[in-house]
Amino acid sequence: MEKRSQSPIKLISLIKACCILLTFAACSSNDAPAEKETAISYRAIYKSDTATLHGKFTGKAFYGQMEVNYNGAYKDSGEVNGIIKGDSLLGTFHFQHYGIEQWHRIPIALLKKDRKLIMGVGEMEVKMNMTFFKKNVPIDYEHVKFVFEKIPAAN
Repeated sequence: MEKRSQSPIKLISLIKACCILLTFAACSSNDAPAEKETAISYRAIYKSDTATLHGKFTGKAFYGQMEVNYNGAYKDSGEVNGIIKGDSLLGTFHFQHYGIEQWHRIPIALLKKDRKLIMGVGEMEVKMNMTFFKKNVPIDYEHVKFVFEKIPAAN
């Protein structure tokens, strides 16, 4: 049997063609420019309870840290993240209750209104060991505990 080998010229031409195609594909990528990220801190006070939210916001998403201090006796603290749809921020609060090692995750809903964030209240249900707002029950933004107002950034 005769062993066929490609000529070195054909191999080099093939490698050059592949490099040109890869370069062209990389240059014509449709990557959207990164969205501007804004860091904002908020505080809400209800009777003797205080909640603080230090978040980063883009046009489509948010994430950050939240802490709810209950009359100085105990607190829930952890991470928030979610999506932004119009004037609504829908996501989760992943926190430790009372500083105990066990972590909890609950849904949160915030409504942007008059330069404030209103934390909605809704009926929750547990499915597959995860907590969700009930689908057919509207979230209440009128009878709420926390209304967050912007606080100056610490320098």
